[in-house]
Amino acid sequence: MSHPLFKAHIERATRFQLRKPTPNKQNWDTFYKLSSNENLMGPSPRALKAAQEAILGIHEYDFYDDFEFQDVLSDYYKGELKSGQFITANSGVEVLEIICRGLVSVGSECIISSPTFSPYKNIIELEGGKVIDIPLVEPDYSWDIDGILNAVTDKTAMVFITNPNNPTGTYANKAEIDRLLDNLPEQVIVVYDEVYYHFVDADDFPYALDYVKAGRPVIGLHTFSKIYGLAGLRVGYGFTTPEIGEYLNKIFRPFRIDTVSTVAAYEALKDVEHVKASQEMVWKGKKWFYQKFEAAGIKYWPTQGNFVMFESPIPSLELTAKMLDEGVMVRPGDNFGAPGKIRLTIGNEAANERFWTVFSGLI
Repeated sequence: MSHPLFKAHIERATRFQLRKPTPNKQNWDTFYKLSSNENLMGPSPRALKAAQEAILGIHEYDFYDDFEFQDVLSDYYKGELKSGQFITANSGVEVLEIICRGLVSVGSECIISSPTFSPYKNIIELEGGKVIDIPLVEPDYSWDIDGILNAVTDKTAMVFITNPNNPTGTYANKAEIDRLLDNLPEQVIVVYDEVYYHFVDADDFPYALDYVKAGRPVIGLHTFSKIYGLAGLRVGYGFTTPEIGEYLNKIFRPFRIDTVSTVAAYEALKDVEHVKASQEMVWKGKKWFYQKFEAAGIKYWPTQGNFVMFESPIPSLELTAKMLDEGVMVRPGDNFGAPGKIRLTIGNEAANERFWTVFSGLI
């Protein structure tokens, strides 16, 4: 019998948990982590310098409020978004937690499309919400827009769109997202998770900013963990309409983001050259992988992210374990609801070549 203070919907919630890698070897000459979609170029030198300098002041609190961060982001968007329209947090995941804390009630429904970012389910359920899964359509992993619209009820609070999608790398084009927004009831909010948008090279990709500027009920989600290379510092933000922003910013935790992370984020936003170099590394790397997979007869899915998903020629968990033994970590699709697939971070030349050397020796 559970404790009387335990909340029933939290007891029912699914705990988010990845399989822990268990390598057999500990003395690799080189280790390549290609499992978490990080930037193998590392952070901006400007961000790194700012973080190193900020460490000297970690005995002091940062600002109680996030007004400075709000202003920095507004300047970054050239005033197209105003202070108060942003939800700043200690990671994109925490932004999702704030969104769900504010907008999900016990018994409300949220629509996702699997395979997708695994923590959605846990975050929704912790607030008492029910997850309605309208899976992506195989074999191309496209969105079932009609299925999503047909799943909407008077209990629907939000629709989660991950675009580009993780782990598939596929994307919903502008016509699809326009059709979704045009046909959703006005009370339904779309959480538009575009944390990989910097890596997009498709001409018909729809950006959250355009919808928010048009006053649509959309919350865009961004992170500093991908293109900016600050995954270890944990900084993210959302942006939305003034009305939704004012409401969600009532969910306030003092000193939400630490001093080191904020100054690093400020400088990362300014370093346009580092962003461009990181983009070029990924775009060059994905073309290289496409050629390798095609030559080897391996099925892959064209990507708009900094990763590529492919069909594992041997059981995916077996492949990831064997690659880990050789110092290369990749992610099995089993963790994301895509069994038999592998998600591979696109890295620098050395990492990409090391992956291929190990991979080709195992298949």
